[in-house]
Amino acid sequence: MDTTYHSNKSLCTTYLLWLFGGVFGLHHLYLKRDSHALIYCMTCGAYFGLGWIRDLWKLPEYVRDANQDPVFIKHLHKQMQLNPQPPISSVRNFGFIVVADLLGYLVIGALPEELIPLSVRTIIITAFVPLAVAIGIWLVGNVGRHQGNLSGALIGSYLISPAFLWYQNSVFFCSMSSLYFFKRNMTWRPLYKPQSFWKRLVVFTLSILLYSSLWSSWLFFNCTVTDKDDQEIKCRDAAKNFLSSPFWKEFSSVMKDLWNYVSHYGISGLWAELVASLDPSGESNALSVLNLSQDASEEEITSSYRKLARTWHPDRHKDPQAKEEAAQRFMSISKAYEVLSQIKSKRMMKNKRSQAEPNNQSRDEL
Repeated sequence: MDTTYHSNKSLCTTYLLWLFGGVFGLHHLYLKRDSHALIYCMTCGAYFGLGWIRDLWKLPEYVRDANQDPVFIKHLHKQMQLNPQPPISSVRNFGFIVVADLLGYLVIGALPEELIPLSVRTIIITAFVPLAVAIGIWLVGNVGRHQGNLSGALIGSYLISPAFLWYQNSVFFCSMSSLYFFKRNMTWRPLYKPQSFWKRLVVFTLSILLYSSLWSSWLFFNCTVTDKDDQEIKCRDAAKNFLSSPFWKEFSSVMKDLWNYVSHYGISGLWAELVASLDPSGESNALSVLNLSQDASEEEITSSYRKLARTWHPDRHKDPQAKEEAAQRFMSISKAYEVLSQIKSKRMMKNKRSQAEPNNQSRDEL
């Protein structure tokens, strides 16, 4: 068997692409597994990340496959001798159903209900849903070392489509269509044929654009949300209302102020402001407990503490409930004054050290 085509794909690069772009199939695109990459883009990492997680331990095998590793090829030949037709795994079988079902329903959802009469929609569904299901089955069937013709997937899908139109059971429809494709059409892929990178990129991009256009049509024409009165509102109208809502206006104002602050003070200034707002030292909270502003002097802090301590001393309250509340307030006031005293002491020591350093440098110079 001819295996003259070789590649030189890096496992390290593959893992980096898996980490930073795996849900979009970048690592599969790098390994020239275009069908695999397209499925990941369509399903957010193969069923919302499940396939992406599975790739964590499958990537070494995929890299050996892409590089036509002799040991891998030898093992592949043994599998091909033992199984003239490639076996179907539970993962691939699940992929058949999920991807085909997704594309089939996406075609239905993308048809504008307000523009296309029901009779015309029925004709379009009858003609194009089996096509979408066949494409989904063909994509999953051509991942890795398995391959099959699109014509085989189309034949099976259109043959079984009357059952879907009659029973409206999409899982049965996709399962039977994929079973037909597997039994009649799927074979081994002994060799990866070299293809132009730009051709692959164009085909991949056009596929994503077509897929995105179906979602865009659904979002614009048929997507709805239900309000508290159980009334359905078009998503496009809900989006317009959201952009004029008080929440969005306030959020936009905050983001604008944040951008202006970063532009003026930089990221370091924003970080300093964030740390200060978290009040790690407890100074802001302590000043709030003592009813003081941020620029309060030492005399004001002491005066406020004494006044509040006298007011909320437990001995000044006779009622048991009032006495308990006063005790809690008195403890909070004492704790706040203690925090401010500790901060004051630390600042005094820091100032002393700062003043001592120039004197020490002068002595060293002498």
